[in-house]
Amino acid sequence: MKLSKAYQDLNTLLRLRTYPVAVKYFPNFDEDLEAYLMDEGFVRPREPLNVCQIIGLARYYLRPSFFTVEDMACIVGAVAVGLHPMPENMKSGYIALAMRKDQDLARKFIETVPRIKYGEVKAVACAPLHLTTLDPDQVVVYGNSVQVMRLIQAYLWDKAGRVRLSSGGEYGLCGDVMAQSYITKDLALGIPCVGERMTAMAGDDELSVGIPINAFNSVLEGLESTKMAAPYPIPFGGVNQTPDYLPEYYLTEYAKKRIKERD
Repeated sequence: MKLSKAYQDLNTLLRLRTYPVAVKYFPNFDEDLEAYLMDEGFVRPREPLNVCQIIGLARYYLRPSFFTVEDMACIVGAVAVGLHPMPENMKSGYIALAMRKDQDLARKFIETVPRIKYGEVKAVACAPLHLTTLDPDQVVVYGNSVQVMRLIQAYLWDKAGRVRLSSGGEYGLCGDVMAQSYITKDLALGIPCVGERMTAMAGDDELSVGIPINAFNSVLEGLESTKMAAPYPIPFGGVNQTPDYLPEYYLTEYAKKRIKERD
């Protein structure tokens, strides 16, 4: 897959506001890999950052980055992507207590947060999709509700069933999108959390999507195949009139009768 061409196709069909981000997970990390990544133009954070911040730097400012546990600020993000063991204050639920009525509820919520098994990942690299020189494991896309709807439709173009959103209102990118998609090898959806909005420029109108790289071509195929039925942006059909632009098989018998009488 030529990633620069894939980016062009994706952006032509969706007109994304920020760049899709290619993410690569490394099971091992040493000085040789660090030197290689730096030679490829990836930079290491100068100070500890959140996972969502590093993704934000790629999607807004075209910055290719790589990071290990030593570069992490938010402990939850570090745990979610498999870089850090779960600390006691997270296991106990204390870390999520501000968002739950009591600590037991917080603890039960933390148990449901997707996280890559500790030790499985030693480093993570991310870059704008069209600029990366690595073979990514997943692509992270931010979009508005219509763009995300189109990604879901495209993903399901050659599949049965539905895409399900599972959210606790927190850890939307690192857990619900990146870890979930890595673990399941399936498309994952996320609602940006408080920290992501405060530190990573997630917008009020944005959702995030994780697409495993082995499904990316089929998503592009699905977008192309369904673009006539649901183009983006979707044409406005009138809020206070019978939607007679719909195919006849979509209409009730009452709507068909009213349209026939009107015509």
